[in-house]
Amino acid sequence: MKLNKFFFGLLMTPAVMMVGCSDYEDTEVASPEADADAIGAYFESSSVSEQLSPGQTSFNVVLNRASFSEAVNVPVKITANDDNFFSLSANQFVFDAEKQVSSPITVTFNQSTVELQKTYSLGLQVADGVKDHLYGAGYTDAVYSMVIDYTWKSDSLASTMVKDEYAGTFDKEGALAAVEIAKDFEVDEEKPSPDYTKNSLVRISSFFATIGKSKAAGKDHIQFVVDKDHKNPQFLTTDYLANNEISLKVNTTKLATGMTQKFAEKKEYPICMDLVDIDAIASTAEAKTDNVTYQVTYELYAFDEKADKKYLLSTEDDTVPVEGNTQYKAKFEVKFVKASAE
Repeated sequence: MKLNKFFFGLLMTPAVMMVGCSDYEDTEVASPEADADAIGAYFESSSVSEQLSPGQTSFNVVLNRASFSEAVNVPVKITANDDNFFSLSANQFVFDAEKQVSSPITVTFNQSTVELQKTYSLGLQVADGVKDHLYGAGYTDAVYSMVIDYTWKSDSLASTMVKDEYAGTFDKEGALAAVEIAKDFEVDEEKPSPDYTKNSLVRISSFFATIGKSKAAGKDHIQFVVDKDHKNPQFLTTDYLANNEISLKVNTTKLATGMTQKFAEKKEYPICMDLVDIDAIASTAEAKTDNVTYQVTYELYAFDEKADKKYLLSTEDDTVPVEGNTQYKAKFEVKFVKASAE
């Protein structure tokens, strides 16, 4: 008897299921459409990095749009521009009919204040920051970060042991550091490698982080120019670039090292470096030397930016700040290889 009830239940189940399915009604929902006058203007990225070579004086920005059948202009406004550093060639993006990408707007900047390796930011916005198109991609706001710098290459020069007075290794083994060369600095394209006859730009970047004295990378790049014989070094300076008709400032003082100094008043100041001098120590009597030892002289101090004062460094945390700075030396060998400017 129990077995019969079991089979009866199985026979009833499909009927019950069929009754439940009869309540389903197939409906079609239309996708929403964008307004007829919606443009859908957008920047492809909300953050753009522009690296310019020294001597370049502008870069271009463009806008995209979702609807591109008709010609149209889209106003743009600047949302961030410290000290009015940047200028735009137009206040609106121009779209030709059937073109998804606008004509470019040229961005120029203040040539009298621009500094090598310093980052500057420009904020732009369209459509008051609100998308007007349901299927518009990208962003209505974008920040363009610009830096002017050379293209540095580290595998064209060998690593070197840096011996430094501040690090206590001037007469010891030293610390291993990578030496870089700017491959796009005064390259003579008419005289292919290895017959380069122009100067070379060399550097050890983030000096104190490189030699292990600082955990944070700083702006304390030791960068210098040498002649075709790899001699007569001189720091890369504003005057040097000006002599090459490049309007660009180079900072050689108050370079952030990534280190700090704390005093009794519980204030902690950044330790900064001023570059003083660089000399070549001849290692051979040859007219051209491929292995050259350079000696750098620099000053270190704790810097109070608010008071614009320099304080002597101390190994103690409880000393009273004393105005002044201390001079140190560092030396390292650069092993040049042929065609290193490529």
